[in-house]
Amino acid sequence: MVAILRNNGTMENQNYIFEIFCIDVNGQTEIKSETNLIQALCFTTKLWSSEVKDTSSNGRWTINDEKSKISVRIKSVDTTKVLTGYFEVAFNIKVESTDFEALESFRLKLLRHIKGKLSFSHIRVLSDDISTAIAQELYPQINKVESLLRRYLAKFFIQRVGLDWWETTAPKSMIDKVKIRKSDRKDEFSTLCETDVSLADFDDLGELIYKQSSGLNTPEKVTEKIAKISSLEELENFKTELKGNYTKYFKEFFRDKEFEQKWKELFKIRNKVAHHGVFYKNELDRGLELASSLSAIILDAENNIDEMTFSVEEKEAIRNATIEAIESVEVIQNQVEEDTENTNSVVGLKILGKIELPNSSSYKGYYKAITEEELLNELHLCEDARNYVGLKWFVTQYLAEKEFSIGLSYSLINILADKNKIELYDIQEGYVIKAIRLKK
Repeated sequence: MVAILRNNGTMENQNYIFEIFCIDVNGQTEIKSETNLIQALCFTTKLWSSEVKDTSSNGRWTINDEKSKISVRIKSVDTTKVLTGYFEVAFNIKVESTDFEALESFRLKLLRHIKGKLSFSHIRVLSDDISTAIAQELYPQINKVESLLRRYLAKFFIQRVGLDWWETTAPKSMIDKVKIRKSDRKDEFSTLCETDVSLADFDDLGELIYKQSSGLNTPEKVTEKIAKISSLEELENFKTELKGNYTKYFKEFFRDKEFEQKWKELFKIRNKVAHHGVFYKNELDRGLELASSLSAIILDAENNIDEMTFSVEEKEAIRNATIEAIESVEVIQNQVEEDTENTNSVVGLKILGKIELPNSSSYKGYYKAITEEELLNELHLCEDARNYVGLKWFVTQYLAEKEFSIGLSYSLINILADKNKIELYDIQEGYVIKAIRLKK
């Protein structure tokens, strides 16, 4: 049953059903017949909003509360054919109403009365249209905010870090999880497009933001960093890092707006949707509120991506993180190759194969990181031999032939331009060519 949300935020009235089994396992209840149960329910004023009427038709008892539009039908369950775990008394109770809010609150009152007052020890929910309606109302909004964050992460990190952002930014556990899922995907869409962030879990998506937002904004991180400082130069660098644009950006657009707390709260609601949990009206209201707030936070951050620029120190830190990620992958790859060679002769050993290396076009198979001194020397040699040095040729051909990583070469050029050690300029050759030269 699909629920429709009215403009005023209440559920459109339909025919909603809440159905349960209530079973007396240990002989504790005094209720032995449909008549007993009807009377026990009718005589309590806590369940009903008006005087109720009980009727019997075709062997089924019904209770009607006209004010709340609630109808309760009761039928004994035949226990004579039970094979194991025998029980003597059981009833099927089916509640219907066209008033969503009336039935939403009635469910819990009914369960409390049956278990607490009537002593039925085993209650099982068979149908709960209220929870289903709430879940169906929530899911599109949760899916929308999840898709917004996936889009934002891809746009921000590709534009501000580069194509290697996933290997540099995501935790290893997240990367490994996505690799497994990617290997299981056989659809054409997945073979044509990059699927890293699109295969990450809901909570993992949030972690990619928490990791950036926390930066040095927590006491533990600051203490850890201070403990490693051993010179005045490192202290000055640390002070700069505290005020860095990267840290300030994520603090302003995410941390200060309590993104982490809100995302984790929505994650709990999302899990209930995914696992058919019981829902209450206040969870619908809170879920919609969280989805709306998080969507606004993400869209605001996305609209300000172009305003965020890295300092030289931040660019160097990101480049160093990329180098560390590449080196760690190489170490694992080398170890796997050594282990494979050493164990190939062992009978019965299953070789799982090599670790999959990053498949980014910016690597082109080369993993060596060029240093500042090497790049300036190579550029000097090229300038002596050519009228001008084309940026693309210099990186993708000249340096690549010397087995330097294309992505890391571009990032170092960006840093050296900020340091005023090189400059980029345009050459007219019928069309514009971006060229590079040492700063005079």
